[in-house]
Amino acid sequence: MLAAATEKICQEATGDLLQTLGTLGYRASAKKAQIAKQEVTYLGYKIKQGQRWLTQAMKETILQIPEPANPRQVREFLGTVGYCRLWILGFAEKARPLYEGTKENKDWKWTEPMKEAFQELRRALLEAPALALPDPSKPFQLFVDEKRGIEKGVLTQRWGPWKRPVAYLSKRLDPVAAGWPPCLRIIAATALLVHDADKLTYGQRLLVYTPHAIERVLKQPPGKWISNARLTHYQALLLDTPRIHFQTPCTLNPATLLPNPEENSPLHDCDEILAGVTAMRKDLTDTPLDNSELKWFTDGSSYVKDGQRRAGAAVVDDSGQTIWAEALPPDTSAQKAELIALIQALERAKGKRITIFTDSRYAFGTVHIQGPIYRERGFLTAEGKEIKNLPEIRRLLEAVQMPRAVSIVHVPGHQKGDSPTARGNRAADLAARKVADKDFITPVLAIGLPPPGMGTLPPTPEYSSTDFAWIQKHTNLQKDKDGWYRDSDGYLILPAQLGRQLCEHLHLSTHLGEKKTLMLFQTARLRFPRHQTTVKNIVHACKACQQMRPGKGQHAGLRYRGEGPGQHWEIDFTEVRPGRRYRALGALQPRTPSHLSGTIKRQERMGNISTPVQPPEAEAPS
Repeated sequence: MLAAATEKICQEATGDLLQTLGTLGYRASAKKAQIAKQEVTYLGYKIKQGQRWLTQAMKETILQIPEPANPRQVREFLGTVGYCRLWILGFAEKARPLYEGTKENKDWKWTEPMKEAFQELRRALLEAPALALPDPSKPFQLFVDEKRGIEKGVLTQRWGPWKRPVAYLSKRLDPVAAGWPPCLRIIAATALLVHDADKLTYGQRLLVYTPHAIERVLKQPPGKWISNARLTHYQALLLDTPRIHFQTPCTLNPATLLPNPEENSPLHDCDEILAGVTAMRKDLTDTPLDNSELKWFTDGSSYVKDGQRRAGAAVVDDSGQTIWAEALPPDTSAQKAELIALIQALERAKGKRITIFTDSRYAFGTVHIQGPIYRERGFLTAEGKEIKNLPEIRRLLEAVQMPRAVSIVHVPGHQKGDSPTARGNRAADLAARKVADKDFITPVLAIGLPPPGMGTLPPTPEYSSTDFAWIQKHTNLQKDKDGWYRDSDGYLILPAQLGRQLCEHLHLSTHLGEKKTLMLFQTARLRFPRHQTTVKNIVHACKACQQMRPGKGQHAGLRYRGEGPGQHWEIDFTEVRPGRRYRALGALQPRTPSHLSGTIKRQERMGNISTPVQPPEAEAPS
C-alpha cells in the first residue's frame, strides 16, 4: 500500500514502484490494483480519511461459518475471527469458552457456553467500530486493566481534545502469571500489551495508564513470586525503554469499561496488598522471637539401607530432649519428612509463642513462599497438575495458624560449631536418623472381640428361625438370662447376621486369610451358623486380597502311557532330504513302542497322515 499527499504524486510514485517491481521480476495484477483513490480496501478492511473498519465482505464471510462440530473447526473459527480482534472489545474474555473447546478429548461436545460465545463474537463483528489509523507523528496512550487472568487494553491517540481508539487489545495470561496476586498480574499484562502495541506505535512515545504502581513494584520486586528471568524481561521491556512512561489515570480508565463479570476494584496500595498475600499469616517471620516460650528444632531423614528406604522425623527442644520422633513409611522422601516434622512442631505448640529452627530449604520455602502461591493457584502447578505432597501442605497451612505467635527460621545444616542453634540442629538430625533405623509399624485398626457379658453385645440376641434350626442341632445347650446360647464346648453362638457383620469388620481391618480369621473366632470362642462358609466367601470376595494373592503353581506336565498298545499316540515331524517336492516326514508312534507309522509330506501338516493299524491283541497265556 502506497500513500501520498496528492493524486499526482501518488500516480508518479506508483509508476516508479511498478517499474522497480518489473525490474526485479515481479508482476502486478491490474485487476486488483487500486491506484490514486481516497478509499481503498486492504487486507479485509476499508481505509478512508484516517480511519479503518471491517468490510462487509469480511463480516459476511465470518457470519457464514457454521457452528463447529469438533475442536479443529473451533480452532479454525478462532483463527478467522481472531484476525478481527482489534475491532472486538474484550475479545479474550468473550472467546474464553471457545478456547476451552479447542482441546482434543473423547468426550468433546458443543456446550451451551461455547454456543453463546460463538454467537456473541458474531454479533460483535456487526457492531465493530471504526478505528483510527495510527499516526507516527503523535504519541500513543495505552490504558491497561486485568481481571481473572484476562488482560485488556485500549490503544489511543489524541485528536484535538479527545482520545481516539486505535486498537482494542486483549489476551490471556500464561498459567504461571495467572496464579499471581492482582498487583503482579497487572505487570505481566502490561508487558504483553506493550509488546503487542509496538506493532502499531512505530517506536513512538507511549504513555501507559494503570491503576497500579507498576514502576515502583518493578524497582523493588517481590522475589518470592517472580523468577529472575521474568523480572529481567519485564524490567528491560518496561523500565529500560526511555519512550515508555507510566501514568496514573486521573479520569476514567477506558480499559475498565471492557466487558468483565467482576466489579471494579477499589483503590488500594500495591505494597500493602502484596505483603498480605505473600504470607501465610501476617505475623509470620523468619527471625527468632524476642519473648519466645518454646525454641524447637525439626529435622527429617530419608536414606537407603540394605536396599530398603528408611525415613523418620523428629522434634527436639533447645536442651536436646526429644519432643516427638516417629518412623515414617518407607516411601517417604526427605522433603516430605521435613514437612511432617514441621507440622508436628506447629500442632504441639498450639496457643504458645514458638520459634522453630529447620535446616530444610524446602520446608522453609513452602511455609514462607510457596504456600501462599499454591493456595492462590488452587494447589496446582503451572501445567495444571496437582502439586507434590498436597496432603502435607494443606495440613501445614492449617497448622501454622495454631500457635499464638510463630517464627520459622532457616539454619545451615550439619554445623560443627558449639552455638545453641548448631547443637539443636545436630540433636534433631541425630534423633531423626535414630528413629528412622526402627521398623515402621503400619497402623492397623485395633479390634477387640468382646467377651460374653460385655456391654458391646446387643442386650438380647435376634436369632432368626434359621438360626434356631441350626442351634437345635447341638446337644447340651446352655441359655443365659439374656437369651444367648452356648454350645457344649462353651462357644457363644451369635446370630448369623451379627456374625457376618463381625467377620466383614475383621477382614476389612486386617485382611487376614481364611485360616487366620477362623483362628481369631476360635480364640474368642465365638461361633455362628455356617461361619466357615461365610469367612471363605468374604475372603474370596475381597478384591484387594485377590490382587495380592499369589497365583497357583503350574502343574508338572504328565506323559500318559497306555495300558495296552495303541491307546496313546505321539505325532512329530522331521526334515528329510528334499525330493519330488517332499521335504518332511510325519511320524506317528504309540507311547508303548510296539508300532510305528510314517508318511512323507510336502509340508509339516497333520492332515492326510495314514492312520496306524492297531496291532492284534496278545493272546492270553494258556
